[in-house]
Amino acid sequence: MELGSKLKELRKKNNYSQQQIAEILHVTAQAVSKWENNKSVPDITTLVQISDLYNVSLDYLIKSDKQLQNKLSIRKVHLRMINLLIVAFILAIFLFISLLIKAEFFLYQHSLGGWLMVGLIFLFMIFAFLSLYCYITVRKKYFVFLWSTVFTLSCIIFIGLFYNYIIQLLF
Repeated sequence: MELGSKLKELRKKNNYSQQQIAEILHVTAQAVSKWENNKSVPDITTLVQISDLYNVSLDYLIKSDKQLQNKLSIRKVHLRMINLLIVAFILAIFLFISLLIKAEFFLYQHSLGGWLMVGLIFLFMIFAFLSLYCYITVRKKYFVFLWSTVFTLSCIIFIGLFYNYIIQLLF
């Protein structure tokens, strides 16, 4: 028996409506309907709440459903990847700031171009990590951040290559 059938059976056995379950679990009635129709699955935290609500084991809910087990293990991998990505982002920002401090960037007055390059590098790092984050989690809107990353990198390269020429034109 699939998870959706079990959830529907348990809900009816305990005389709950989908709306009541939704209120108890702090989700929408549509989410409960999707679970019962096997269109989506609850996250592991919600599964624990469901097992407590109906007084059944997690084994009963998920052990016979191999497809659900695969989805939950993929979510676990995604969560680990997201945690690693966050740590990598923090380390990259720390490393970048450390390099600026080591190069004594903050001790001297810099032109607009210097600050522009630092800002663009920060933007590049943020867009790169956001595109990776979106690719890992939702796999939909990561192209927006990916193109923003490419655009920011091209601006960095353009300004880096033609900085002296741009300064001569402006001043």
